[in-house]
Amino acid sequence: MDLGLKDQVAIVTGGSRGIGRAAAEALLREGAKVVVASMRPESVEAAVKELSALGTVEGIAADVAVEADVVRLVAETVDRFGGLDVMVANAGIAGDIANLADMSVAQWDEMINIHMRGSFLCGREAARAMRSGGRRGRIVTIGSVSGFENEAEGGHYCAAKAGIHGLTRSMAIDFAQWGIRANCIAPGWVRTDMTVDDIPAPGEAIAGVGVLNRVGEPEELANAIVFLASERCGFMTGSTVVVDGGQLAYAPDPAPAS
Repeated sequence: MDLGLKDQVAIVTGGSRGIGRAAAEALLREGAKVVVASMRPESVEAAVKELSALGTVEGIAADVAVEADVVRLVAETVDRFGGLDVMVANAGIAGDIANLADMSVAQWDEMINIHMRGSFLCGREAARAMRSGGRRGRIVTIGSVSGFENEAEGGHYCAAKAGIHGLTRSMAIDFAQWGIRANCIAPGWVRTDMTVDDIPAPGEAIAGVGVLNRVGEPEELANAIVFLASERCGFMTGSTVVVDGGQLAYAPDPAPAS
């Protein structure tokens, strides 16, 4: 199925590893020209070197929580490729867990700045570039099932992801006048560098994470991202697509009363 992404220009933040890396690879396989962004220049360089065999890819080091970095990221992409069609605002962190009663302002700010502020800045700058270039662009953000169901000692993460869900709906409303669509995916447990110590080896079942009894692989999330980045879902905007192996649908039996 042709997704219409050939020669489209895409930015993937947090694109040097995990879901972002898989998304960059999937976009390249569809013929898109991809800019991989990450905070660490050495990570960007390594990713570009490994992905270059798949198509046109460049790298730009940028911190999505820093306004000047995101402005530069989008401006350099437009300068190099002549425009911007797709923004995948994927950059994020797991952060340190803490009870909200004991959480420091620094812990809270780091989480909110990278996830919420970063998604806002990426969406804003992408929309400005798409608007000025007359392109009916697409913005894809990364939420989480944790934005729907909260968990102990992760209040900052849950709040940030719930905020991204709401932010995406607002971007869809505000940007629609220029033909720009914004959608979000909400992953469940996925095997990435941030989760590898907490999940079983590939192929092993794990109870309680969904009806499929396994975690997702980055490539499975990338498929959803690429679909949302394409015109195959041209009537879809302001939506959050849950890709969680049935995690939200699964309600384990309560423990028997003692």
